[in-house]
Amino acid sequence: MKNVELMASVMWTIWHCRNQVQTSSKEYPLSQVISAASQALATFHDSISVTPKQSLHNVPTQIRWSPPSVGTVKVNFSRAIFKDIRKVGIGMIVRDSNGQAIASLSEQTSLPFSPEIAEAMAATRAISFVQDLGFTSFILEGDSVNVINTLNSDEKSLSNYGHVLSSAKSMLVASSCVSFSHVRRAGNCVAHNLAKHARHVRGFTVWTEDVPPHLNSVFLADHD
Repeated sequence: MKNVELMASVMWTIWHCRNQVQTSSKEYPLSQVISAASQALATFHDSISVTPKQSLHNVPTQIRWSPPSVGTVKVNFSRAIFKDIRKVGIGMIVRDSNGQAIASLSEQTSLPFSPEIAEAMAATRAISFVQDLGFTSFILEGDSVNVINTLNSDEKSLSNYGHVLSSAKSMLVASSCVSFSHVRRAGNCVAHNLAKHARHVRGFTVWTEDVPPHLNSVFLADHD
């Protein structure tokens, strides 16, 4: 195979040299043909051997849900807007450090006038839900940067959903240990699917130590 490649490179070099001689006054010594062809072939091999290694660095890493530390629970929340029925779906799931579901919820409620308010409503409901389960220390995680940043801020928010989040923080018991974390939608897929499932729920539905059967595959795949 190497001999065939070298022969092809030599033939191309001779053809290239012939064109140079015809189009310019410069001469190309035949003694340099073999060395030039070999160098061109080596350069080609180097280029195709480096490209795959470089492309590996450009492969995006898959984002998944990450478990909390031992002894802590994490509640993920999300919302889904159903404009056709003027409703919003709220979804959340509480998991322990092993990734096991403690409880999950899908709830349907009236559609507010902005998506941000819907996300703030979901965060508020998640705080209420996890505290109703008896947890005062937990991580609240969602995929809305604005909502999480507002929850993390000590300053009063002047946004149209600031009052909703202020109400949510006032619900926290004095002895609670709570942190607010942002994750991309890909790492919040179980909660978001629970929010979308709320289209088929009247009021709300809770699953203890489980998720809806049709979300089992999503739940099992969503773990580091």
